[in-house]
Amino acid sequence: MMKTMKKISLWTMSLLTLLFVAGCAEQQQQQTTAETTTEAPAPVALEGEWQAIDFRDTLERTFLYTYKDAYTRLKVTEAFEDVSPTLTIEGTKVTYTYTVDMNKYFEFFAETHKDVAKDKAEAAKVVAAVAQKNFKKSQDLSGTYNDETYIFKGKQEGGVLDTNAKTIVFPDVPNLFGILPLYISSTEVPITYHYEVNGDILTMTAEKVYKENGIHLVYQMKFKKVQK
Repeated sequence: MMKTMKKISLWTMSLLTLLFVAGCAEQQQQQTTAETTTEAPAPVALEGEWQAIDFRDTLERTFLYTYKDAYTRLKVTEAFEDVSPTLTIEGTKVTYTYTVDMNKYFEFFAETHKDVAKDKAEAAKVVAAVAQKNFKKSQDLSGTYNDETYIFKGKQEGGVLDTNAKTIVFPDVPNLFGILPLYISSTEVPITYHYEVNGDILTMTAEKVYKENGIHLVYQMKFKKVQK
């Protein structure tokens, strides 16, 4: 009789333990499922202003292909790391604006181009002359330049938004001061960016593939919606 009761007791304990473990596993699975099915934040409206974020990452990606030596990449990146462009969307019209302090770049230019500029002041004149010529080539590029503070406020119009194709097309490559394109080249135009919106973050991506060697270049800019 005692042996029978012990067997029943052990069997009952085993069953309860099995049910407890199964219950914990099911609860954990439900929790995991709930976590993995969490919805992404709803995208905000495209209309309005978007401020660039992680712009140094954009510069590093761009200059990695533009400059061969690490020192130049570092110095040029540092010269523009405080720039924070704005993307303004009105209907299908897209405008790209930015303010840039050219002081550090002019200093670096004078350091590395002593044959054409003995100091920062001369470097400023040389670079500004090149920029002026480039701006005259396009009706969509404009800006105001203070030749005493070396502050430039640039504006690029003509961007077109296509919500069906999820693209933003610019007739000119977005640039800094008309001399530093944020792409492999300033001549491959128009440039098409494919975009996606995740919550209040808009990511624009332009790509370049060289079929002869399989190199795939990716140029990306991220913007955060300005809440007003």
